[in-house]
Amino acid sequence: MLMDIIRLFIPRDEECLKVLEELRWHGEPECPYCGSKDVKNHGTYERGELEIPRYQCKHCKRTFSVLTGTVFERHKLPLGVMFYIIKNLPHMSINEMASELGLDYDSVHRFAMDVMKIAHGEISLEKLCVAVEIDEIYVNSGEKGKKGG
Repeated sequence: MLMDIIRLFIPRDEECLKVLEELRWHGEPECPYCGSKDVKNHGTYERGELEIPRYQCKHCKRTFSVLTGTVFERHKLPLGVMFYIIKNLPHMSINEMASELGLDYDSVHRFAMDVMKIAHGEISLEKLCVAVEIDEIYVNSGEKGKKGG
């Protein structure tokens, strides 16, 4: 029952693909290798149930899709699930997301870590330079002085 409710908040893969195409190319495919906009259709490939258009650059002759060179390229999770993970990463633990999505922890963790590595370059250290209050803590210095230790 909970999984059915959560699926309502996961975008469809087709919608995610359209968003990526618009954000990356603004409607006009561009070669990620050489930057040329002189490209031709090169069929499609299947990723799960989603058919993703491929293109071939007329300049460097390499083939690519909207996922080429992105964090989405290296993971086999559905695009909608990856969008859901990115959206909820600041608000939920990886364990919670994995449980909600019915996926194994390692798959969600691997994708989340890749996203965080990419985002790390955009995080300013200035945001982390504020006063931090820490409650008392006792640090055990080891077993020295204990009987039998």
